[in-house]
Amino acid sequence: MTEVKGIIENEENKILEVKNLTKYFDVSSGIFSKKSYVHAVEDVSFDLYKGETLGVVGESGSGKSTLGRVLIKLLKPTSGEVLYKDRDISKIRGKEFKPIRRELQMVFQDPYASLNPRFKIGNTIAEPLLANKVSGDAKSVRKTVEELLELVGLKKEMYDRYPHEFSGGQRQRISIARAIALKPKILVCDEAVSALDVSVQAQILNLFNELKKKFNFTYIFIGHDLSVVKYLSDRILVMYLGEVVELATTESLFEKTLHPYTEALVSAIPEPTIRKKTNRIILNGDIPSPLNPPSGCRFATRCFKASERCKTSHPELIEVEPGHFVRCHHYDVRKEEKING
Repeated sequence: MTEVKGIIENEENKILEVKNLTKYFDVSSGIFSKKSYVHAVEDVSFDLYKGETLGVVGESGSGKSTLGRVLIKLLKPTSGEVLYKDRDISKIRGKEFKPIRRELQMVFQDPYASLNPRFKIGNTIAEPLLANKVSGDAKSVRKTVEELLELVGLKKEMYDRYPHEFSGGQRQRISIARAIALKPKILVCDEAVSALDVSVQAQILNLFNELKKKFNFTYIFIGHDLSVVKYLSDRILVMYLGEVVELATTESLFEKTLHPYTEALVSAIPEPTIRKKTNRIILNGDIPSPLNPPSGCRFATRCFKASERCKTSHPELIEVEPGHFVRCHHYDVRKEEKING
């Protein structure tokens, strides 16, 4: 049993368990075409604990957004399990899933696209309350919505305005108000600040922290900017081409970065202090096609530490230190030497 910033990692405190989760998209076309699949998420496993923020980071095409959508059943997995309250939610259907849907909510990347331009923002926030019949008459619903608006830093008088009357940051606050209206247990934030200006990003991140303290929310915070994810997260899960390549506490990940891909991401973070910064690692080439991922290590085509074994043999995700997992042959070899040694 370990502890991360006051969060006890044990079976009793576990809120979500993901086992070997895989998601393929069939992109075959034509009657005689060979079956083709996008390997969006591949054999992902991790546990999520009550009250923690798990950051999920990776460049575009890593599968992080698809993972978030599968976790809250916006997409159906190809295989694997997502256990919530000891039940695989991917197998729960219809009305039986409705009370679980209230407890799993999402904040999307583009706040304008996620809001109906024809709806007043008060009606947008009220929609989940009305659909789930958690408030009484119209007067009590309006009061609840006004309280939510003030909770996310907006004025209650804004209830009757339309989305186009707000700035990007204000629209994201509206989206957050709608997502927390039902007081969810898990909130998936999919690139929730990446479309905002830097100054506004800081405000929204602080809002997420304030809401977490007030309601003890559990977050899965998805992003491509490691510095932003670092600010909010207790643990960080690094993805590359659909796979988990490293998982550790935020402190451990930055103190002892293990995977070469994570090293490259860390080196790209701007360092505002005067201390000497690690040399920037420039990765050559583009991320391989998820239609035909490499047979060995998926990062081997761009890795500055790759050996012949990396190009032919696929590495497993191993626990190098307590709570610190990495998918890399270099650490696989070291572990074998330690065991045999």
